[in-house]
Amino acid sequence: MSESSTVSPEIVRQIAALARLRVPEAELPAWTQQLSRIVAYIDQLREIPEEGPGVSDVLPTPLRADEPLAGPGLPALKANAPRLSHGLGAVPRVVGGRPAPGENS
Repeated sequence: MSESSTVSPEIVRQIAALARLRVPEAELPAWTQQLSRIVAYIDQLREIPEEGPGVSDVLPTPLRADEPLAGPGLPALKANAPRLSHGLGAVPRVVGGRPAPGENS
């Protein structure tokens, strides 16, 4: 681990405060050690060359023809959507606490 990457208990306190976490003083040495290990691992990753393999080493991805296929269309939509609205599938709201008016939970 490089000198600039040294993790102190004060750094752990600052990170915990930013994350709005409470770290008991008794657990501070364990958290400091764990964060030091993470930073040391990141320091190891910095040693990996960024160039990557040479162009000649990489085989191109084989392509397939991009041809449209007929699908089951509206009958499949009617069979799978809870309800239709203006010819489109309408599904219950999944964000938030209460369903919008007219939706079932």
